[in-house]
Amino acid sequence: ASGLLTIMVSVLLLQLLLLLPLPGQPQLEDLCQWQVVLNQYQTLGEGSERFFNQEPISAIDTFFNKLENSPIDQKEMYWGFPYFLKINFTCPGENSEAFVRGGHLKGLIPIVLVKFQDRVNFQEGRSERLEIQMEGAPFQTHSEESCGKENICVLSWYTPMPMKNGSVVMEVEISSNSHGELIGNARYMININGFLIEDKDKLIFTLGSECLFPSSPIVHFINAPSRPVWATVDQAPVLILGGIPEEKMILISDSSFRDISLVELNIDSCWLGSLRCPQEHFTATIYDTISTESVLFIRQNQLVYYFTERPSLSPGNWIQVLHKRCIKKLCPVELPGNGSEHVLALAGGNEEGFFYLGTITGSLPQLPFSEKRFPCSLHWVIYDTHDNIFFLLVELGKEGHTTFNIVEYVLVSNDYHHDSVQLLYKIPRFIPLAGETASFVMLLGMEEYTDSLLVPKGLHYNPFSNLLYIWGNVILQSYDNKNYIYLDDFPKDSSVKYMASSYKGEAIFVTENEEIWFIVEGSFKVHRLYPSDGWQTLFTLSQMQASSLYSTNETSVSIFYDRMGPQQLVYLVNKKGEGKLVKRPLPVNQILVYQVPIQSPSLPVLPRPLETLSYNNPCPFELMQLKDLPNPQRYTRVERYRAMPPFVSSDAGFHTKVSLAIYQGLVYHLLWLHAKYNKAYADPVHDPTWRWWKDKKKDKDFFFYKASNFESMYGVHIEMDDYSKLYKLKANNRLPGIIYLDKGAIYTAGPPLPPSSPLADTVRNKKRHLRLAVIMADPMCVSATVKEQALVNRNAMLFQVSIKDKSQCFNQSISGRNLRKTALHIKVGDRGEQREGITPLSSGWEGTDMIQISIGCPPGKRLAFDFTMTVDQNKKINKRYFDCVHKEDEMPCFLFSDRERGAPFLCLCCSYVLKVIGGGASKYNIVDYSEADIYRYNSPKDELGWRWKGALSLPSPPELHNPPRWLCLKNSPCYDIVPHSFYSPDFFFKIMVSNRDVDTSSYCDYQLTFLLHVHGLPLSPRRALFFLWVSLSFSCIVFFYLFSCFLWPHLKSCWILIKMKFTDLITEGEALVSWLGH
Repeated sequence: ASGLLTIMVSVLLLQLLLLLPLPGQPQLEDLCQWQVVLNQYQTLGEGSERFFNQEPISAIDTFFNKLENSPIDQKEMYWGFPYFLKINFTCPGENSEAFVRGGHLKGLIPIVLVKFQDRVNFQEGRSERLEIQMEGAPFQTHSEESCGKENICVLSWYTPMPMKNGSVVMEVEISSNSHGELIGNARYMININGFLIEDKDKLIFTLGSECLFPSSPIVHFINAPSRPVWATVDQAPVLILGGIPEEKMILISDSSFRDISLVELNIDSCWLGSLRCPQEHFTATIYDTISTESVLFIRQNQLVYYFTERPSLSPGNWIQVLHKRCIKKLCPVELPGNGSEHVLALAGGNEEGFFYLGTITGSLPQLPFSEKRFPCSLHWVIYDTHDNIFFLLVELGKEGHTTFNIVEYVLVSNDYHHDSVQLLYKIPRFIPLAGETASFVMLLGMEEYTDSLLVPKGLHYNPFSNLLYIWGNVILQSYDNKNYIYLDDFPKDSSVKYMASSYKGEAIFVTENEEIWFIVEGSFKVHRLYPSDGWQTLFTLSQMQASSLYSTNETSVSIFYDRMGPQQLVYLVNKKGEGKLVKRPLPVNQILVYQVPIQSPSLPVLPRPLETLSYNNPCPFELMQLKDLPNPQRYTRVERYRAMPPFVSSDAGFHTKVSLAIYQGLVYHLLWLHAKYNKAYADPVHDPTWRWWKDKKKDKDFFFYKASNFESMYGVHIEMDDYSKLYKLKANNRLPGIIYLDKGAIYTAGPPLPPSSPLADTVRNKKRHLRLAVIMADPMCVSATVKEQALVNRNAMLFQVSIKDKSQCFNQSISGRNLRKTALHIKVGDRGEQREGITPLSSGWEGTDMIQISIGCPPGKRLAFDFTMTVDQNKKINKRYFDCVHKEDEMPCFLFSDRERGAPFLCLCCSYVLKVIGGGASKYNIVDYSEADIYRYNSPKDELGWRWKGALSLPSPPELHNPPRWLCLKNSPCYDIVPHSFYSPDFFFKIMVSNRDVDTSSYCDYQLTFLLHVHGLPLSPRRALFFLWVSLSFSCIVFFYLFSCFLWPHLKSCWILIKMKFTDLITEGEALVSWLGH
C-alpha cells in the first residue's frame, strides 16, 4: 500500500509538473507574443522594411525649428534615423487588434532595450558596450485599409530604431510595463544588411538573385542532412547557410534566421578536377559557408570565394581566392582576436598538409591568405587568436595503420620553416572500455579498449574555459590539451558530423543520423535530446497546443547558438502540404526535465499508519536564488541611456507623425552627445547630457505650464529628465554573462541555495551535504574564494563567491583591447551529485553557471582633465582665482603666479607622467616640439618651461608633494612672450599625460593630450627694462606735451603780468627818484 501511495504521489507531481509552466522559462509558445517590424517614416504602419539604409535624415529639423517655449535650442541641427520599430502583439483569437487596443486602454506600454554590439576592428573607434532604453509611442495608422468601416484604426507602438557608428549587430529586447495583457519578454536580432541595394525602388541582393519560396514543399529540404551555421560569434550581421543539393543557392538572413531569403549565386564553378586535385564528381552544391562582420565565404567543389559588403558592386560579383589551390574544407574561427577575424582553409589532393589562414580587418578588397604546411593529412584546424596557436588534428601512417594526433603549431614568423611544432596527444586507435556504472574514463594509457576503431573528425576549442573537444565517433575533452577524458554516454555506433557551442558553458553535437546530444562544460555526462522520451513528451504537448513550430513532417536544417540560446532551423510541411522554413528555440531545459523522473531524496521510511497520508520530505519544492549581487555596471561596463517619448496633448494619448519625428530627433541627438563626449576635458557634471539642458533647467516649470494649458507647439512637451544616462542599474538577482576585471579587481556574488531535507537536519548538520565548487579556467590569472553560512531560520544555505584578478596575466593596454579571455564555472552539488533541472534565475543547467571573464583594461575607461575640480582646489588653496578676461567654457585659465599650486587634476587617480609636447602664444598656432626639445623642457636638470620631477601619484590635489611649475626661463618657449594687448601675455601648454610603465594599479594604458591656458606671464628682464624706458620716455613726452598745451599759456601770461608789474614798479621808482631829485 505504501508503494502504491508513493507511485500515486509521483504521478500527481508529474502531472503538476507537466501542466504548470516552469518558473522563469517560456512555454512552447507564449499565448501572447510581441511582433516587431521596421518601418520608414514615410510609410509608417505599412508593411515591413529591410535594414540597409544608414544615412541620417535631416528633414525633421524643420519641426525642431518651430518648437518654441521648449527646452530645444533652435540653433542646433537635429537629425533622425531612417527607420522606426513598429511594435504590437498577437494573441490567440479571431481579432488580435482588439487585444492591442485593449492593452493600450489598460495602460500597456512596451519597453524597448536596444543593445549595440561593438565592432571587431577596434582601430576605427573606442571600445564600449552601449545600450538605450525607450518606451513605445502609441500611433494609429489612418488609412482606409487600416481603419475600415468602423473608423477604428490599427494601433501599434513605435520607437526610433537607433544606430551606432560602426555597429552592424543590434539586439532588441521588448518587455512589458506589467500592465494590460500578460506578455513574455521577446528578443530579436535586427542587423544592418550591407548586401542590399536599392535599384529602381526595389531592393536587390548584391551577391546574387533572390528566389521566392514556393508554397509547395521544396524537395531539396525534405530529408536533407543538416549542416552547421558558421559565423563570427555575436559579430556577423548576416548569416548564410548552404548545403542545398545540386543548387548554387544559399539561405541568407540578417535577423538570425527569423526572416530568411533564398539567393542564387552567380559564381563560376567550372573546375572539374585534375590529377593534382582529384574530384569524384562535380556538384553545384555550396558546401562550406562562413559569415564574418563584413565578408562572406563559401566553398564550392575545390573553389573558395568571398564577398564584401560594398553596395557599389553589381549583383553576383564574387571574388575567388586561393587560385590553383585544391581546397577540401573550410574551418571557422568563430571568435575574433586583436581586432581581426580569421578563416582557415585546408588543402587536399597533392597539396595535402597545407592550410591557409585568412585575416580580415575591416572590409578589405583584397584578402591575403598566409600559407602554412604540415607534412601529414589534416582533418581539422582550429586557431587560438589570443596565444597565436593552431591546434591540428592530423593523421599519420599508411592506410590501415594510421594514427590520429593532436599537434600544436605555434607561429614564429611568416616563414613556416621556422614555426614551432609540438605533439600534444596521441589519440588511441580504439575506443576505450568503460565500466557499467562509469560515465567517463580518464585516458592514462592503462585503460582497456574495445575492438571499435576510434575515428575523430573534428576539434572545438573554447578559449574562455580552455576546453578542447575531439569529436567523431567519440567525444573526448581536455582542459590542458594533453590529458583527455572519454565520455562513455555517447554511443560508439554514432558519429558526430558537426557541433555548436554557446561559448558560455554549453555545447550541442549533431550526428550523421541527425541525433542531437547536449553537454554542459564541467560535466562528464552527455544527454541525448533527440530522439528521446523528453523530446516525445515535448512534441506531444506541442500537438495538444496546436503549435505552429512543430509538425509530424519536419526536417532539421541546422542547429546553432545565437544570443537567445540554442536554435533549430527546421523545414515544416503541414497537413495541407505547404512547406516553410521556421526557426524555433531548442528547449533543452524542458526536454531534460521531461525525461528525468522525479526522485525524492533517499530517506529512511518510518512506519506510519496506513490511514495517514504522509511524505518522506514535507517540503519537496526547492528554489535556488541569487542574492546580494553588486550593481553590474562597474563590472559589465554597460552604458545605458533612457529616452522616453515626448508627452502629447491628445485625449487618448495617441501620437502624431510630427511627435514621432521629434522623438526620432531626440534619440538621435542623445546618442550624438554620447559619441561627442569622448573629449579631453571633463564637464562639471560627468554626464554627456549635461550640456544639452544646462541653460534650460531653470525654465522647466514654465515649459510644463505651457504644455498643460495646450499652448505648446504641435501639442508636444519634452521632459528634460526623460533623456538621461542611467548609472544605478540593478543586478535583478542574475549573474552577469561577462565581467571585466582590471588589475586586482574583485567581484563578489552570493547565491543562497535551497535545502533538501527537513529543518531539523539543517540545525543538526548545517547542510553539510550541499557543496559549491568553483572551477577556474586559468588559476594563475584568477583566484576564487568561497564562504558558506547556514541560514537556520530560512532553512537555506548561503554561499558567497569572490573572484579576484591576481595581477599576473596581462600587461598595460588600451581600453577594451587585447583582453585575456577566461571563465569561472560555479557548480552546486548534493553529496557530490549534480542536480538535474532548471533554475528560474539561470539560463542553464541547475546548479551550474559560467561567468566569462575578460582580464585587462575594461572598455569605456578613459582619462580626462577635470578642470572643475582643479579650479575648486585652486580657489581653496590659493584663496583666490583669477580667470582670463575672455573666458572659455571648454578651457579653464590659470594665473602664472599660482604656479606653485596649479596642478591639473585628472578624473582617474593613478600614477602618471606629465609632459609638455607643444605650445604657443595662441591656441591657433600651437607648435609641436621635437623629441630633443621635449626632453629638455621636461627634464629636472634643465628647468626651462615646465618642471615635473618623476612620476607623481595623485590621490587628491591637497596631497600633492611635487606640484608642476611654470618657470619660463631663458631659451624656453614661454620665455619673453610679447603681449598683443594691454593685458598680460598668456601661453597655451600642450600637455600629454601617460601612465605607461609608471602605474602599477591598473592594466589601462592611458594617454591624454590637452591644452592648458596660463595667463599673467612675466616679461623678461631685458624686455621689462626696455618697456620701462619706453614707458618713461613716453611719459615724459606726454608730460611735456600736456605741460605745453595746458600750463605754458598760463605761465606765459603770469610772466607777462609779473614783467609788467616789474616794469611799472621800475617806472614808478624812476619817477619817484626824478621827483625827489627835483
